Amino acid sequence: MSESEESRTQQDRRNVLKLGGVAAMAAIATNALAPNPAMAQIQPRKKVLTPEQWSKTPWVAPKMGGFNLSDARDNQIATMKITNNLVGERTYIPMITRGLLGPQGRGGAALYGHVGMWTWQLQEADPEEYPDAPQGSIVQRAMYTGMILDPRTYEPVATLYNPVLDRNVTVEDSLFAESYIFYPRGGGESADREGFMEEDEAATRPGLPMARFGDDICLFLDGIFSNEGPHQPRMDTSTWTMDYADLMMADRQLRPVDYNFAGLLRAWERSWTGHIEPDDTQILWNVKGNKLHDLDDMPEIINRTLLTKYPDRI
Repeated sequence: MSESEESRTQQDRRNVLKLGGVAAMAAIATNALAPNPAMAQIQPRKKVLTPEQWSKTPWVAPKMGGFNLSDARDNQIATMKITNNLVGERTYIPMITRGLLGPQGRGGAALYGHVGMWTWQLQEADPEEYPDAPQGSIVQRAMYTGMILDPRTYEPVATLYNPVLDRNVTVEDSLFAESYIFYPRGGGESADREGFMEEDEAATRPGLPMARFGDDICLFLDGIFSNEGPHQPRMDTSTWTMDYADLMMADRQLRPVDYNFAGLLRAWERSWTGHIEPDDTQILWNVKGNKLHDLDDMPEIINRTLLTKYPDRI
Protein backbone atom coordinates (compact mmCIF):
# COMPACT_ATOMS: atom_id res chain seq x y z
CA MET A 1 0.00 0.00 0.00
CA SER A 2 1.38 3.40 -0.99
CA GLU A 3 1.81 6.26 1.48
CA SER A 4 -1.16 8.12 -0.03
CA GLU A 5 -3.36 5.00 0.09
CA GLU A 6 -2.37 4.39 3.71
CA SER A 7 -3.20 8.01 4.59
CA ARG A 8 -6.61 7.68 2.92
CA THR A 9 -7.28 4.39 4.68
CA GLN A 10 -6.45 5.89 8.08
CA GLN A 11 -8.84 8.77 7.43
CA ASP A 12 -11.54 6.36 6.27
CA ARG A 13 -11.17 4.35 9.47
CA ARG A 14 -11.74 7.46 11.52
CA ASN A 15 -14.77 8.40 9.44
CA VAL A 16 -16.46 5.07 10.20
CA LEU A 17 -16.67 6.02 13.85
CA LYS A 18 -17.46 9.71 13.57
CA LEU A 19 -20.78 9.33 15.34
CA GLY A 20 -20.43 6.04 17.11
CA GLY A 21 -19.36 2.44 16.85
CA VAL A 22 -22.88 1.00 16.79
CA ALA A 23 -23.41 2.93 13.55
CA ALA A 24 -20.49 1.07 12.00
CA MET A 25 -21.99 -2.28 13.00
CA ALA A 26 -25.38 -1.40 11.62
CA ALA A 27 -23.77 -0.18 8.42
CA ILE A 28 -21.86 -3.42 7.92
CA ALA A 29 -25.20 -4.96 7.00
CA THR A 30 -24.93 -3.03 3.72
CA ASN A 31 -21.88 -5.11 2.73
CA ALA A 32 -19.55 -2.20 3.45
CA LEU A 33 -16.64 -4.57 4.00
CA ALA A 34 -14.23 -1.77 4.81
CA PRO A 35 -13.65 1.80 3.62
CA ASN A 36 -10.79 0.58 1.41
CA PRO A 37 -11.59 -2.48 -0.76
CA ALA A 38 -7.99 -3.65 -0.52
CA MET A 39 -8.40 -4.07 3.25
CA ALA A 40 -11.45 -6.25 2.73
CA GLN A 41 -9.46 -8.54 0.43
CA ILE A 42 -6.61 -8.78 2.92
CA GLN A 43 -8.87 -9.29 5.92
CA PRO A 44 -11.97 -11.26 4.90
CA ARG A 45 -14.70 -11.40 7.47
CA LYS A 46 -15.60 -14.54 9.37
CA LYS A 47 -18.91 -16.22 8.65
CA VAL A 48 -19.60 -17.51 12.16
CA LEU A 49 -18.53 -17.04 15.76
CA THR A 50 -17.14 -20.02 17.65
CA PRO A 51 -19.00 -21.70 20.54
CA GLU A 52 -16.17 -20.51 22.78
CA GLN A 53 -16.80 -16.88 21.78
CA TRP A 54 -20.52 -17.19 22.45
CA SER A 55 -19.83 -18.81 25.84
CA LYS A 56 -17.93 -15.87 27.38
CA THR A 57 -19.33 -14.11 30.45
CA PRO A 58 -22.31 -11.88 29.53
CA TRP A 59 -21.92 -8.18 30.30
CA VAL A 60 -24.32 -6.88 32.95
CA ALA A 61 -24.37 -3.11 33.23
CA PRO A 62 -23.43 -1.38 36.48
CA LYS A 63 -26.42 0.93 35.99
CA MET A 64 -29.81 0.02 34.54
CA GLY A 65 -31.65 3.35 34.36
CA GLY A 66 -31.81 6.97 35.48
CA PHE A 67 -29.19 7.95 32.91
CA ASN A 68 -27.63 11.38 32.54
CA LEU A 69 -27.47 11.41 28.76
CA SER A 70 -24.95 14.29 28.78
CA ASP A 71 -22.46 12.10 30.65
CA ALA A 72 -20.25 10.02 28.32
CA ARG A 73 -20.42 6.76 30.32
CA ASP A 74 -24.14 7.05 31.08
CA ASN A 75 -24.78 7.83 27.42
CA GLN A 76 -22.81 4.75 26.39
CA ILE A 77 -24.77 2.49 28.74
CA ALA A 78 -28.07 4.03 27.62
CA THR A 79 -27.04 3.44 24.01
CA MET A 80 -26.41 -0.21 24.83
CA LYS A 81 -29.84 -0.48 26.47
CA ILE A 82 -31.47 0.97 23.35
CA THR A 83 -29.54 -1.11 20.83
CA ASN A 84 -28.86 -4.25 22.90
CA ASN A 85 -29.72 -4.89 26.56
CA LEU A 86 -28.05 -4.50 29.93
CA VAL A 87 -28.71 -7.92 31.42
CA GLY A 88 -26.58 -10.19 29.22
CA GLU A 89 -29.31 -11.65 27.00
CA ARG A 90 -28.95 -12.17 23.26
CA THR A 91 -30.51 -9.52 21.06
CA TYR A 92 -32.10 -10.06 17.65
CA ILE A 93 -32.73 -7.34 15.07
CA PRO A 94 -34.84 -8.77 12.22
CA MET A 95 -35.08 -6.45 9.22
CA ILE A 96 -37.06 -6.18 6.00
CA THR A 97 -35.98 -3.97 3.11
CA ARG A 98 -35.93 -3.46 -0.65
CA GLY A 99 -32.91 -2.43 -2.74
CA LEU A 100 -33.56 0.29 -5.34
CA LEU A 101 -31.27 0.91 -8.31
CA GLY A 102 -30.56 4.53 -9.24
CA PRO A 103 -28.72 4.92 -12.56
CA GLN A 104 -27.53 8.45 -13.27
CA GLY A 105 -29.86 10.35 -15.61
CA ARG A 106 -32.42 7.55 -15.82
CA GLY A 107 -35.41 6.34 -13.89
CA GLY A 108 -34.86 4.08 -10.91
CA ALA A 109 -35.99 0.51 -10.46
CA ALA A 110 -36.41 -2.09 -7.72
CA LEU A 111 -33.74 -4.80 -7.88
CA TYR A 112 -34.25 -7.00 -4.83
CA GLY A 113 -36.17 -7.65 -1.68
CA HIS A 114 -34.15 -8.48 1.39
CA VAL A 115 -34.53 -9.91 4.86
CA GLY A 116 -31.75 -9.71 7.39
CA MET A 117 -31.08 -10.33 11.04
CA TRP A 118 -28.42 -9.36 13.55
CA THR A 119 -27.73 -11.71 16.45
CA TRP A 120 -25.88 -9.79 19.17
CA GLN A 121 -24.63 -10.33 22.68
CA LEU A 122 -22.71 -8.02 25.00
CA GLN A 123 -19.98 -9.68 27.05
CA GLU A 124 -17.29 -8.81 29.55
CA ALA A 125 -13.87 -8.34 27.98
CA ASP A 126 -11.97 -11.54 28.82
CA PRO A 127 -8.43 -10.42 29.83
CA GLU A 128 -6.95 -13.54 28.27
CA GLU A 129 -8.65 -12.88 24.95
CA TYR A 130 -8.19 -9.08 25.04
CA PRO A 131 -5.25 -8.35 27.37
CA ASP A 132 -4.99 -4.71 26.25
CA ALA A 133 -8.65 -3.80 26.76
CA PRO A 134 -9.17 -1.26 29.59
CA GLN A 135 -11.14 -2.46 32.59
CA GLY A 136 -14.84 -1.94 32.00
CA SER A 137 -14.65 -2.49 28.24
CA ILE A 138 -17.61 -4.17 26.56
CA VAL A 139 -17.28 -6.84 23.87
CA GLN A 140 -20.09 -7.18 21.37
CA ARG A 141 -20.44 -10.47 19.52
CA ALA A 142 -22.20 -9.78 16.23
CA MET A 143 -23.48 -12.23 13.63
CA TYR A 144 -25.32 -11.02 10.53
CA THR A 145 -27.48 -13.06 8.17
CA GLY A 146 -28.93 -11.49 5.03
CA MET A 147 -31.00 -13.15 2.30
CA ILE A 148 -31.98 -11.77 -1.11
CA LEU A 149 -35.64 -12.10 -2.18
CA ASP A 150 -37.77 -11.19 -5.15
CA PRO A 151 -38.46 -7.42 -4.91
CA ARG A 152 -42.22 -7.82 -5.36
CA THR A 153 -43.25 -11.22 -4.02
CA TYR A 154 -40.59 -11.36 -1.28
CA GLU A 155 -40.08 -15.05 -2.02
CA PRO A 156 -36.61 -16.66 -2.15
CA VAL A 157 -34.94 -16.62 -5.58
CA ALA A 158 -31.71 -17.84 -7.16
CA THR A 159 -31.62 -15.15 -9.86
CA LEU A 160 -33.09 -11.69 -10.38
CA TYR A 161 -33.68 -9.51 -13.40
CA ASN A 162 -31.57 -6.33 -13.39
CA PRO A 163 -33.65 -3.80 -15.38
CA VAL A 164 -30.76 -1.36 -15.70
CA LEU A 165 -28.46 -3.96 -17.29
CA ASP A 166 -31.37 -5.81 -18.97
CA ARG A 167 -30.18 -9.25 -17.89
CA ASN A 168 -30.51 -11.79 -15.08
CA VAL A 169 -27.99 -11.91 -12.25
CA THR A 170 -27.26 -14.62 -9.67
CA VAL A 171 -27.99 -13.47 -6.12
CA GLU A 172 -25.67 -13.87 -3.15
CA ASP A 173 -26.71 -13.96 0.49
CA SER A 174 -24.65 -12.18 3.14
CA LEU A 175 -23.26 -14.15 6.10
CA PHE A 176 -20.64 -12.74 8.42
CA ALA A 177 -19.64 -12.41 12.05
CA GLU A 178 -17.36 -10.12 14.01
CA SER A 179 -16.44 -9.08 17.53
CA TYR A 180 -16.09 -5.46 18.63
CA ILE A 181 -14.65 -3.83 21.73
CA PHE A 182 -16.18 -0.65 23.18
CA TYR A 183 -14.02 1.26 25.62
CA PRO A 184 -15.51 2.66 28.85
CA ARG A 185 -14.47 6.24 27.99
CA GLY A 186 -15.59 6.11 24.36
CA GLY A 187 -14.25 4.72 21.13
CA GLY A 188 -13.85 1.15 20.03
CA GLU A 189 -12.45 -1.22 17.44
CA SER A 190 -13.04 -4.44 15.60
CA ALA A 191 -11.34 -7.33 17.35
CA ASP A 192 -11.17 -9.36 14.14
CA ARG A 193 -10.04 -6.92 11.45
CA GLU A 194 -7.12 -4.77 12.43
CA GLY A 195 -7.62 -1.10 11.63
CA PHE A 196 -11.35 -1.31 10.88
CA MET A 197 -13.68 0.67 13.16
CA GLU A 198 -10.74 2.09 15.03
CA GLU A 199 -10.82 5.07 17.39
CA ASP A 200 -8.63 6.21 20.26
CA GLU A 201 -10.06 5.14 23.62
CA ALA A 202 -8.67 8.28 25.26
CA ALA A 203 -10.73 10.57 23.00
CA THR A 204 -13.70 10.95 25.34
CA ARG A 205 -16.95 11.88 23.60
CA PRO A 206 -19.97 13.49 25.26
CA GLY A 207 -22.08 10.67 23.83
CA LEU A 208 -24.34 9.98 20.87
CA PRO A 209 -27.17 12.33 19.85
CA MET A 210 -30.60 11.53 21.22
CA ALA A 211 -33.87 13.47 21.01
CA ARG A 212 -37.28 13.24 22.70
CA PHE A 213 -40.39 12.86 20.55
CA GLY A 214 -43.34 12.83 22.92
CA ASP A 215 -43.13 9.61 24.93
CA ASP A 216 -40.27 8.30 22.80
CA ILE A 217 -36.54 8.90 22.68
CA CYS A 218 -34.63 8.51 19.41
CA LEU A 219 -30.96 7.60 19.04
CA PHE A 220 -29.32 8.84 15.83
CA LEU A 221 -26.32 7.09 14.30
CA ASP A 222 -24.57 7.99 11.07
CA GLY A 223 -21.65 6.57 9.12
CA ILE A 224 -19.52 7.99 6.31
CA PHE A 225 -17.33 5.33 4.81
CA SER A 226 -15.00 6.95 2.30
CA ASN A 227 -13.44 10.20 1.22
CA GLU A 228 -13.86 11.70 -2.25
CA GLY A 229 -13.46 9.02 -4.90
CA PRO A 230 -15.32 6.31 -6.79
CA HIS A 231 -17.14 5.05 -3.69
CA GLN A 232 -18.96 8.31 -3.10
CA PRO A 233 -21.63 8.78 -2.11
CA ARG A 234 -21.12 6.20 0.63
CA MET A 235 -23.17 6.90 3.72
CA ASP A 236 -25.90 5.56 5.93
CA THR A 237 -28.04 6.57 8.87
CA SER A 238 -29.81 4.60 11.59
CA THR A 239 -32.56 5.66 13.98
CA TRP A 240 -33.49 3.66 17.07
CA THR A 241 -36.76 4.66 18.79
CA MET A 242 -37.63 3.53 22.32
CA ASP A 243 -40.14 4.49 24.98
CA TYR A 244 -38.36 7.06 27.18
CA ALA A 245 -39.81 5.63 30.39
CA ASP A 246 -38.54 2.16 29.43
CA LEU A 247 -35.07 3.59 28.93
CA MET A 248 -34.96 5.40 32.24
CA MET A 249 -36.60 2.85 34.52
CA ALA A 250 -34.09 0.29 35.78
CA ASP A 251 -36.63 -2.53 36.08
CA ARG A 252 -37.73 -2.25 32.43
CA GLN A 253 -35.38 -4.48 30.50
CA LEU A 254 -35.61 -6.53 27.27
CA ARG A 255 -37.94 -4.01 25.69
CA PRO A 256 -38.73 -3.89 21.95
CA VAL A 257 -37.19 -1.00 20.02
CA ASP A 258 -38.05 0.31 16.54
CA TYR A 259 -35.11 0.33 14.12
CA ASN A 260 -34.85 2.17 10.81
CA PHE A 261 -31.83 2.27 8.52
CA ALA A 262 -31.13 3.97 5.19
CA GLY A 263 -28.01 3.40 3.13
CA LEU A 264 -26.57 4.66 -0.16
CA LEU A 265 -23.72 2.97 -2.04
CA ARG A 266 -22.40 2.18 -5.51
CA ALA A 267 -24.05 -0.85 -7.10
CA TRP A 268 -20.66 -2.23 -8.19
CA GLU A 269 -19.74 -2.69 -4.53
CA ARG A 270 -22.11 -5.66 -4.66
CA SER A 271 -20.53 -7.56 -7.51
CA TRP A 272 -23.42 -10.04 -7.85
CA THR A 273 -25.66 -7.21 -9.15
CA GLY A 274 -23.66 -7.26 -12.40
CA HIS A 275 -22.43 -3.67 -12.10
CA ILE A 276 -18.70 -3.10 -12.35
CA GLU A 277 -16.49 -0.10 -11.58
CA PRO A 278 -16.69 2.72 -12.65
CA ASP A 279 -20.45 2.36 -13.23
CA ASP A 280 -22.04 5.12 -11.13
CA THR A 281 -25.40 3.39 -10.60
CA GLN A 282 -26.35 3.67 -6.94
CA ILE A 283 -28.27 1.41 -4.59
CA LEU A 284 -30.61 2.98 -2.08
CA TRP A 285 -32.20 0.88 0.58
CA ASN A 286 -34.43 1.59 3.54
CA VAL A 287 -34.71 -0.95 6.34
CA LYS A 288 -37.58 -1.52 8.74
CA GLY A 289 -36.59 -3.54 11.76
CA ASN A 290 -37.27 -4.18 15.43
CA LYS A 291 -35.03 -5.16 18.30
CA LEU A 292 -36.36 -8.35 19.89
CA HIS A 293 -35.31 -10.74 22.64
CA ASP A 294 -37.94 -13.45 22.26
CA LEU A 295 -37.81 -15.65 19.14
CA ASP A 296 -41.59 -16.09 19.41
CA ASP A 297 -41.90 -12.44 18.37
CA MET A 298 -39.97 -12.95 15.12
CA PRO A 299 -41.86 -11.68 12.02
CA GLU A 300 -43.46 -14.43 9.96
CA ILE A 301 -41.51 -13.44 6.84
CA ILE A 302 -38.22 -13.93 8.71
CA ASN A 303 -39.28 -17.39 9.92
CA ARG A 304 -40.51 -18.37 6.47
CA THR A 305 -37.39 -17.27 4.59
CA LEU A 306 -34.21 -16.53 6.50
CA LEU A 307 -34.60 -18.84 9.49
CA THR A 308 -35.84 -21.68 7.30
CA LYS A 309 -32.65 -21.45 5.25
CA TYR A 310 -30.29 -20.58 8.11
CA PRO A 311 -31.74 -22.04 11.33
CA ASP A 312 -28.30 -22.22 12.96
CA ARG A 313 -27.72 -18.44 12.99
CA ILE A 314 -29.88 -17.49 15.97
